[in-house]
Amino acid sequence: MTQERPPRAGAIVGLLLVVALVALAVWGPRWWEMRLYRKAEALTGVGAPVLSGDVTAARRKIDPGTSAKQVLEALGKPSISVGTEGTSAHEIWTYYYADGTMTVNLSDGIVRRVSLDYGPPKIPTSRRR
Repeated sequence: MTQERPPRAGAIVGLLLVVALVALAVWGPRWWEMRLYRKAEALTGVGAPVLSGDVTAARRKIDPGTSAKQVLEALGKPSISVGTEGTSAHEIWTYYYADGTMTVNLSDGIVRRVSLDYGPPKIPTSRRR
């Protein structure tokens, strides 16, 4: 008489490892691609909010030489903000309003330039759904 032995623990672990590697090979690249795509969308301002009010009234609230803190108190959080760091920090804050777009350039936390673009804002949209 022969006696059957239960499967070895090593064989079960090996089988689970193979299944996990196959799953990773199938779904991993797609997940990574979508992750990078979402980050790229965030950098370009896809779906940025349009703020209430009008661009001319908002422009009157700030001037060159104003600190970043004062701008945040006067206008609130920007629709999009991008920046660099190094020996000096440079930032670009974009405020979208229904009647136009205001771009605020800051260097080391101080407003250096404010520009307006009248007309409906051109907010990028996602191509993927």
